[in-house]
Amino acid sequence: MHYLFGIPPILMFLLFTICGVVFYIVGLVFLKIFGKQASKDILSLPIGAFIGTIATAWALALGFVAADTWAVNSRADQAASEERSSITRLIGMARPEALNDPLLLKALTTYRVSVITDEWHKGYNNQPARAVEESLQNIRIAMIALSRTDISGALMSQMVQDFDEMQDARNKRLALGSSSVNHYKWYLVFFLTLLSLVVIAAVHADRPKAGRKALGIYIVTAVMSMWILAIHASPYRGAGRIEPSVLFTSQKGTQSLPEAFYKKDPS
Repeated sequence: MHYLFGIPPILMFLLFTICGVVFYIVGLVFLKIFGKQASKDILSLPIGAFIGTIATAWALALGFVAADTWAVNSRADQAASEERSSITRLIGMARPEALNDPLLLKALTTYRVSVITDEWHKGYNNQPARAVEESLQNIRIAMIALSRTDISGALMSQMVQDFDEMQDARNKRLALGSSSVNHYKWYLVFFLTLLSLVVIAAVHADRPKAGRKALGIYIVTAVMSMWILAIHASPYRGAGRIEPSVLFTSQKGTQSLPEAFYKKDPS
């Protein structure tokens, strides 16, 4: 499922479309089977109201997946915002017009670059990168060296707090990147989708033309719903991914990194 969520949206749509066609064929097979039973004994098949039982279960399962998907994306967006804020505050304190600590400034800049290149772009935030761990250690060393100067205790305490918050935000980002909506919930949605097709075929067994239309409408609804959720299932992959540019700006819609990133500019 992780691989499925990472493929391009168009290719994912084609896969869901193929799956929808297969499901439609399965529905037609059951419609034919139930049609033969209806010709012998119409009372042996469920009435139309029975669709509501399975359809409700399908809608609830789809709703659970949707709720989890939006929750994961919201938490990932919040984690990126928290990490950006911590980095910005620390860089602001290390700049020449503030504490003027080039060692800390370089370590923070290297950390942000390493996060984007090694964790975000290469690994989709699935696991920690060695380069980022080394950057964190360099930040610690720079802060320890700074604490041995005549810097005020209140300011040093604030820097330590910002550094801790930055690490917590990174850990949250990596945790969200390595996990997504429980795969069993997706399996439940697919199973109930197939079961709904069987029920639709059963209650339309005496009206094959209406049954084919009902199957077609349901398949289009199911495929589009699951495709839209699937492209947002992973917060760092797919069409609905969060771009690493949020580490530079709070504008969530920004798609490209600022020019300062490519110049390795500390600002």
